[in-house]
Order: sequence, then structure tokens, then C-alpha cells
Amino acid sequence: MKLNAISIFALLLISMLFPLNNFAQDASQWNLPDGAIARLGKGSIVDLAYSPRGTHFAVASTIGIWLYDAYTYKETALLTGYTSVSEISAIVFSPDGRTLASESWDGLIRLWDVYTGQLRLTLTGYGNNINDLVFSPDGKTFAIAYTKEILLWDTETGQQLNALRGHTASVKTIAFMPDGKRLVSASSDRTIRVWDVLTGEQKSIGVKLYRSSDAMFSSDGKTLAIRHANSRRIELWDTETGQFLQSFRAVELVDAIAFSPDGRTLACSSGTWQDYLIELWNVQTGELLTTFTEHTSFVAALAFSPDSKTLISASWNDTIKVWNVETGESRVTLRGYLGWVGVVTFSPEGRTLASGSSTHIIQLWDMDSQRYKATLEAYAFDVWGLTFSPDGNTLVSGSSEEVLVWSMRTGELRTRYQNWFGAIAFSPDGALFASGRFNGTIRLWDAHTIHDHATLQNRAILDKYRDGFNSLVFSPDGETLASAGTEGSISLWDVSTAQLKIVMSGHRKPVTTLAFSPEGRTLASGSWDDTIRLWDTETNMLSQIFSGHTEGVTSVAFSRGGHTLASAGGDGTVRLWDVQTGQNHTTFNGHNKYEVNSVAFSPDGRTLASGGGDGAILLWEILSEVPEDVNADGIVNIDDLTFVTDRLGHVGEGDAADVNDDGVVNILDLVVVAGAIE
Repeated sequence: MKLNAISIFALLLISMLFPLNNFAQDASQWNLPDGAIARLGKGSIVDLAYSPRGTHFAVASTIGIWLYDAYTYKETALLTGYTSVSEISAIVFSPDGRTLASESWDGLIRLWDVYTGQLRLTLTGYGNNINDLVFSPDGKTFAIAYTKEILLWDTETGQQLNALRGHTASVKTIAFMPDGKRLVSASSDRTIRVWDVLTGEQKSIGVKLYRSSDAMFSSDGKTLAIRHANSRRIELWDTETGQFLQSFRAVELVDAIAFSPDGRTLACSSGTWQDYLIELWNVQTGELLTTFTEHTSFVAALAFSPDSKTLISASWNDTIKVWNVETGESRVTLRGYLGWVGVVTFSPEGRTLASGSSTHIIQLWDMDSQRYKATLEAYAFDVWGLTFSPDGNTLVSGSSEEVLVWSMRTGELRTRYQNWFGAIAFSPDGALFASGRFNGTIRLWDAHTIHDHATLQNRAILDKYRDGFNSLVFSPDGETLASAGTEGSISLWDVSTAQLKIVMSGHRKPVTTLAFSPEGRTLASGSWDDTIRLWDTETNMLSQIFSGHTEGVTSVAFSRGGHTLASAGGDGTVRLWDVQTGQNHTTFNGHNKYEVNSVAFSPDGRTLASGGGDGAILLWEILSEVPEDVNADGIVNIDDLTFVTDRLGHVGEGDAADVNDDGVVNILDLVVVAGAIE
């Protein structure tokens, strides 16, 4: 087939706008850390920016910068290289849309090539006191508001051109005038200053801008909007005359503001804990044009398209909405930004992963496609506890405020229980449900009645040993309940009698997490004292201590066979331990040095999920050197036969139970595994 000139040009254009590797990979595969097989979640949203060409918009998050096609709303690239110590705080496009500048907490300004995704230039030598950054109209100069001064840079060479000094307090915001020869700045020294970029000459005008206020210039630099802290009032000032123009009064306290590029509209977000609004105001008349009301939490960032007809907004629960400014219609909602992931857990059959975050939502992920599946609005400040019932039909979430019970068949919230702490657990047979509270009370409930508050039946109250509880876990036989205490102790309870059996002490700081081994002979505990302790549940004696984490152990989980223990820590690492030898044989460092809050093995033992403060869930493949070890627990035994038996009849490549790789799990695979058992 011959390609004509138009076809060739189209292909070249596509390859420029969309990196070729992005066609071949799903976004969950982009720029993965070593050892990870997928990333679920895109981090926590920090800032938004629209390309002046209107072809792209960018979302800065805690794991990098996501570029989106402005027409299809699909991801086109992920710019990475950041860690928790260099987290992005602001982004801005160059006037031609080819360069994206990012500011980060490590004091570096990075200039990225939008079409190749490559880092083009880095401006160094500054702390995290940068308040604003902007390109000149021709894109050749870059200005930074740094503490009390304004620094000018050549965008091609990275050479500093000039430093504009004169403000006596922090410079809040800056903008170039349309001619590119003048720059305007506003400072909490209560002045607006207009600068000659080449000579540094300045003109000062008084304005009521306080240290606690926030400010933004219109795109032409001629109007200054001031948002006063803890206020519903926004003031507009003329930057050339210093004249007060007018003010707007939002419905609630204002969180973010943005001018449309044509200067005619000012958008502001405001809200309380019940109502979250975006208001659009006519800059000339002061008239309220329209109000957008679909967000369910505070809106932290706003950005207009270059034609001023589209507005994108990002809320505190990390949902992005794209609005038609003229009609007020919400065109699309972009999800997947998770905030701070507190817990991850697999459904019993392993096809769904649930995650809870600080953005009061629960995300459900399809493990077959490794894609977002659904969102459950928990309406809690954070979600710490998350557990499936053994039959997989119910999901229960716990927070510092309440416990919520969800139907996995319909996704509906069945009921909620107030004032419960998030330490929760189902018994292995699904008959009992345990919940723990800050005041030391543990309750055992009839699990069949937790779906209906009116008929809720409390089986027992365990309160003979008072402590706060961070974790609850049933033994595999369901006869014992272990509770992790804030005072550094572990309590074992007899479930049938509701009596305390023993208190085990040894940790020097609060115990954060517990896990029983599959056969129940070992109990693992993790603590803020940086150690993991293994306890013999028959003798109730300490058997081993694992050391390696440096900022507390937040979560532990046993593999399917019990030979491997996974742990997460505040030091940003996920570690795999040989339970028999105590060796830390693998360490994963994929969460950008953010704390890792939770780890969970998939039921088949071949995947480990970890969730962290970077707002992402990473999936790690747990490999076995022996193909017959289908559950990847380090040994070929009856558990592997059971694993294959449970998957008999499955068809398709990549199934671990298909040991002979013939595309189907059948009796031949059972024979191979049986022959390897010794």
C-alpha cells in the first residue's frame, strides 16, 4: 500500500503529538519503578495547566505530570523523576505550548519538552520559597517570584538574565505585560510594581494585599485579583493606576481563583463541608454568571482553555471535571487520582482490589484488566480499615468516624454505624464481625445482621484489657482474635468465651499491624519501633525479630504458603522476608520515598499490592523459580494441587495454574505438579 503525502504528514503529526510507546502501553504501565508490573492510581492532584494551543492540558500529581489530549481526554504522557522531597508544587506552559515548566519543593525548576517527554533544562540553586513562575509572551524568558525578588532566565541556555529587587516582603504573583518588555508583580508589602525587564526600573503602586492573602493577575497583567484568607470576598485592582475596581462575594470561603484568558471571567471555588461550588463572575459588571455544583469536595485548582470556553477543575477528593463554560454542562469526569492511600485488600477470588484513601472514597479495581472499576463514596475523612466478607458479597470500610457496609453485587451502601474506629475484621467462616474503638472496646457482631442496623446483634464485648486498637485479625481457625494495641502490646482473645487469653509485650512503640500465617502457627506484628516480631501462637513466645525498616512498620501480610512475609514502612519501602531465615531478600522502592501504608497478597499468591502516601497502588509480581510452585510460596506441596484444582477448565495464556503452557488448566497440569511434590 502506498502512502500519499497527506497520509505521511498525518502519521508524522500523530507521532509528534503522541509518543509512540504510549500507543503500545496502557497508562498503568508507564514509567514503572523497578520490580513493579502495574500502577493503579495517578497520585494526588497538585496543580492544573492548559496548553496555550488548546491541544493538551497537564495535571501535576505526587508521582509526576500527566499530559492529556484536550479533545479525547486520554493520557498521552507521564513525566516523572520526582520524589517526596521534590514534589511538584506548580506547573505552567510556554506560550507556544512546546515547553512545560514545573516547580518543586527541592527548589528546582524543570523545563520539559511536551512532545518528547524529555527533561530539557533544569534551573537550580533555590529553596522552596518560589511563589510564582511565568513565561514571557515570546517564550524566550522565564520569570520566577523568589521570596522578595524576581529572577529572569533565558529559556534556551538556562542563564540568569536579571534580578528585579525592591519589594520588602514576599512576592505573591507575577505576570508579563503583552509587550514582553514590562513585568508586573504584587507583594505582601502592599504594593504592585511594574518593572522594565531590561533596565530593572520600577513604578510602585499601593494595594491592600496582606501576608495571609493570595493573589493572581489576569493574563495581560492589567488586573489583579486578591483573595483574602478565611474570607468570601475577592477584590479586583487596576495594576496601572492602583485603582480599586470592584469586589465579588462568594457563597462560601474561597479556595481557588482563575482568570479566563480573555480577561472577561473570573472563576472561584468555594464551599463548606456540605456544599462545594465553582462560581463564574463577569469581571466588568460584577455579575454572577453561573454556578457549577457537581463536585463533592473542596476544589483546589482551576484552569481555563485558551479560548475561555472550557474550564477544568480538580477537587480535594482528586476528581477532575471538564466544564462547558457557556452551558454549564460537565463534559467529562476524570478519576484515578487517589490522594493518600491508607489500605488495600483483595476480594476472596482475587478479581477485585479495593483501596481506601484520605479523600473519603473507596476505589475498586479490576485485576483482570488492571483498570479502574468503580468508586464508592465513603464520606469519611480517611479510610483506614477495609475488608471483604469471606463470600465476597460484602465490603466493610472503617474510619475514625464510622463503619460502612457495602453490597458488592450492587455497589450500594447498605448501612453505616457511627463512632466506630476503623479496626475491623471478618471471621474466616463469615459468621462474626469484629470492630475496635479508640477507648479499648472490641465488639463481636453477628455478621449476618450487620447489613440491617435495626436488627444488629452484638455477640460479645471484649473490654477486660483496655487499650486503643490499630488492628484486629482472626486466626485461620476462627478461635482466636488478636488485637494490636497503641501501648505496644498484643492481646489474644478466646472468641467462644469472649475472654482475654494473654497479653504479649515486647514492642517499644504502638503496634500498627497484625497478620496470622495461613496455618495459624505464627502471628506477625509490626510497630512504629521499626521492627517486625513473629510470635509462636502455641507457646505465646517471641520467636523472631526482623529489623530493616527505618521509619516504622505500617503493614504486614503473609504469602499464600506462609513462607514469605511482606511488610510496608514509613520509610517508603516494601520488603519481602524469608520467614524461616529472617532474611530480607527483596526490597521495593517504588513509592517515591512516601510512606507505604498497606500491603496485601492476591489470593493466588502471585501478586503483591502496596498503597502509599504518593497516591498510587503498585502491583509487584512475586516470582517462583519452580514452575510447579504455582502459588509462589517457595515450596511445591498440596497447596499447589489445590490451586490448580480450583482453576480447572480455565483457558488462556498467562495462567499460573497452566504449568505445561498448553493454554488450558486440566488434569495434565495436576499430574505435573503432583510429580514435583517431595
